Amino acid sequence: MFFGSFVGIDFSGGKVRTVQIKKGLKGKELIKSSFDENRGPGFLGDVAFEGFLSATGICSSPALLRVLSFPFSSSKKINEVFRFELESSAGFSLGEDILSDFHEVKGSSGSELIASAFSREVLEDHLASAREAGVDPGCVTFSAVAFSSLEEFMEGERPFLLIDVDRDHLNFSFFDESGLRRVRNCDDAMARLKKSLGWDSLDFGEINLDPASRDAFFEGCDIIAQEIRKTARYFGGETGAEVKGFVLSGDICEVEGVERVLGGKLGDEIKRIFIPDLGYDSPFFARAYSIALYGSSVGRNGGLNLRRGRYGTADIGKELLKTFRVPMVLFACLVLVAVFGRATAVVSAKGQISSVRSEIERELDSEFPAALGTPDPVAFSRKRIETVLKKLEIAREVRGPRSPLEVLMAVSSGIPKNVDLTVDEIRIEDEGRVRIRGRCGYYNEIALIEKSFSDSESFSDVRSEQVIKAVNDTIKFEISMVAR
Repeated sequence: MFFGSFVGIDFSGGKVRTVQIKKGLKGKELIKSSFDENRGPGFLGDVAFEGFLSATGICSSPALLRVLSFPFSSSKKINEVFRFELESSAGFSLGEDILSDFHEVKGSSGSELIASAFSREVLEDHLASAREAGVDPGCVTFSAVAFSSLEEFMEGERPFLLIDVDRDHLNFSFFDESGLRRVRNCDDAMARLKKSLGWDSLDFGEINLDPASRDAFFEGCDIIAQEIRKTARYFGGETGAEVKGFVLSGDICEVEGVERVLGGKLGDEIKRIFIPDLGYDSPFFARAYSIALYGSSVGRNGGLNLRRGRYGTADIGKELLKTFRVPMVLFACLVLVAVFGRATAVVSAKGQISSVRSEIERELDSEFPAALGTPDPVAFSRKRIETVLKKLEIAREVRGPRSPLEVLMAVSSGIPKNVDLTVDEIRIEDEGRVRIRGRCGYYNEIALIEKSFSDSESFSDVRSEQVIKAVNDTIKFEISMVAR
């Protein structure tokens, strides 16, 4: 994902819409959305694109569109072999006049590609239109795929079908829980609709003004509804999940009540696309917004961009340099300040160490005259301290935590006075553990002894380890505890 300023340009439908965004560490920000239907030379001259990376989308039908599956997720490997798989699925060689690329959908066991191919002539015409408008887009994608960048704005149950319609184009984008899974173009349906109405073109604004034209258009919408129904059934069969919702986008939303009419023909509800940043204009600028977002995230692999090889734009690096020039200079200054501060701290620390060593030497001279010839007074002092500590440890190990006499006295005072007890053995083991073996007449007397030692401040970890019945109806026991 890139950071910087980006613009998405939507040339389709006989109109031009642009959306400018900025992306940074805090997220994305919509700067401006604009509309122009005067498509003369330099018609985008009034839109300030300085410092922006531009992206556009082709809405027309691809020469070839396939979904390919791979058992691995390495984008580099996929990039090397996807065209061969695309040719294999098509059954013929694509040749140099067909340009192709893919949108990657990663899964748990591999990757699925939405691969599309356009003729070189289509791309060159598209680039010529863009340059005529005063831009050289760094990303040219298939607009139905670009809608994948709007996934975060898509609410409701999934899977759902996004229907994008303008006067010449009908595109479908199918989303499930994993994101975009399928796309389809059906421009032929729009051509059939105009033919059935006897109209040379569709102007949704004019249709909305004339009730008779609107009624005729609504009747002709059967063709669009049939394609929606067919696409939903086809994608549902391929993915094994039934479409649960429909979202409408594009210029067709200018016609009042079109969602209600199409929903009635489908027997299901159709909602308009809504993007908070765009508000009411969401259906009309959603395509340009999606292209801007898609162009800002597409990299060398994993995103569909037809500008490859000889069609790669030469100004992307320059635009990125312009975008990041100031941040890079500030970052370099910050690094220099950090390095200088670190070096200063090191020099200061060395001076303090030297001062401390001199003070230690003076103290050592007075306390340990024998250390006058030592090369390292700190090491000498540490060695003397370690020797003293070792002697203390040896003394502690010999003496133990408590003397045997103290342990015996604590045992004697801990035995309840009203218990008839015969002690056979008292053993003091390592780490202050004491074992008492003896005999009693009743089980409850052993419990009293154990409780008495547990309540005593002289012992911890008191437990009965062996209680058995002996001859003469006496009970043998063994109690283990640790002297504090």
